[in-house]
Amino acid sequence: MIEFKVEGRPVPQPRPRVYRTATGKSKAVNSRQSINYKRIVKYAALSEMNKEQLTMTDRPLAMRLTFVFTPPKSYTKKKLEAVKSGELRYTKKPDLDNLAKAILDACNNTVYKDDSQIITLSINKEYGHTDHVAVKITQL
Repeated sequence: MIEFKVEGRPVPQPRPRVYRTATGKSKAVNSRQSINYKRIVKYAALSEMNKEQLTMTDRPLAMRLTFVFTPPKSYTKKKLEAVKSGELRYTKKPDLDNLAKAILDACNNTVYKDDSQIITLSINKEYGHTDHVAVKITQL
C-alpha cells in the first residue's frame, strides 16, 4: 500500500507529563520534541500518499518499521567492523515500543483512521549510514 522514509534521528514517544491546573484539574502534556517529530512523520506519510494517489483506509493493516541509527563517532575501528559485519547490534535506548508508538500515533487520521487497525506489527532497530525510519504499511 504505502512505503516511505523519515529522515533524521528517530524520536520515541515519551510518557505525557501530568500537571495540576489552578482549578485543580489534571492536564497531560507531550514533549515539544515528540510533537514536532510526529508532525514530520505525518507530512512524510501524506507526501507519499499524495504521490501514489492513496486515501485513508479503514481496513486491517500490517506495518513494518525499521529504525536506523548511525554508530557513535567514538566507536573504535574494531567496533565499526563489528557493526558492518552484523556482530554488533543496536541494543541501546530508546526502547522499540516507544519508537513505534510515535510512528503509529503520527499516522492516525492520515494513512489509517486509528492505529487499532494495525493487526501485524514488525519492528527492528539497527545501525546504518544515516539516521532514519523506514515505514511500510500493507493492507491485509
